[in-house]
Amino acid sequence: MSRHTQQLFEWARDVPETPVPLQPPVTATPEAAAQPHDQIQELRSPHWADVPCAVPLSGAIEAGVFSVTTDGPIEPDEAEVRAMTEEHGRELVAIFADIQAVEDARRTGEDPRSGRPPRTPDAQMKLAEFLEREEPRLKSAYSAALEAYARGFGAQAATELDAWARKTVADCTIDPKDRYEPGHPWHYLPQGDNAPPIPVEEIEPDFDIGKLIERELPKNLSKRREKLRVMLASEQARLEEDKRRYQEIIQRGAEALSRYDREIAHSSDEMARATALSLKYNHLRYGLGRVAWIARQLGTDSPTIVIDAVRKSPTHQP
Repeated sequence: MSRHTQQLFEWARDVPETPVPLQPPVTATPEAAAQPHDQIQELRSPHWADVPCAVPLSGAIEAGVFSVTTDGPIEPDEAEVRAMTEEHGRELVAIFADIQAVEDARRTGEDPRSGRPPRTPDAQMKLAEFLEREEPRLKSAYSAALEAYARGFGAQAATELDAWARKTVADCTIDPKDRYEPGHPWHYLPQGDNAPPIPVEEIEPDFDIGKLIERELPKNLSKRREKLRVMLASEQARLEEDKRRYQEIIQRGAEALSRYDREIAHSSDEMARATALSLKYNHLRYGLGRVAWIARQLGTDSPTIVIDAVRKSPTHQP
């Protein structure tokens, strides 16, 4: 387990009396050969170029957060901002991977340093004590890293870097077959896949769901077609409303939900939002499938044309 300490950017809280040159980030020294965040390389390498870069806060520059010289405060240029952000992102990813390893160890009983469960009661006790110490230390280091970054770039930038780090660890350590489907709340939760909502234009129709409509249709062909036309108009209207609601939840999060959803039905705003997104995703997938199936039965338009038309309607906001 590597010991991560926040050494990347010692943002000054006050302007130093003596100019302090900008120091390069210091890499933490590993404590043991087997490091949990080595698993990041098992599936694929992180795309460090995708790290979200922000503009330094003017107040932070004036306060000497990025250090000062005899000519005044340092204002990092674009290349320096990217270098700092990428290096800070690497540290966050490494710490968060270790946090995940500790949480996995608590669940599986395996030592994250060796990948094997301890054999004796004494070893089990030592592992439990180690994990008890390690988890709060790592979480504290992660929070300190984000707070340091926020002092230079703002709270919103820190939130975006946090989301990027969590997603990067998930992308690099979770096999695709072990991920949650978008129709499951844990697809969106930080402790799950921490994935963003699927854009409407990328939601695939559930074509099989349309087969259930068959039982609702009359046998008479003319009555059947009339029923299908009425159903198509109804399904398209419902689909429009589902799209509108889905976009509202994406944009407003838990604020778009009722007090009951947020305070009674779910344990947190995060869970309420995740559940609402998963339900509405399923509604859209089923609705797209029903519209496509009905269009195929009517033979008036290609199901693909109908679905594309629905996706491109005014309600859709890419």
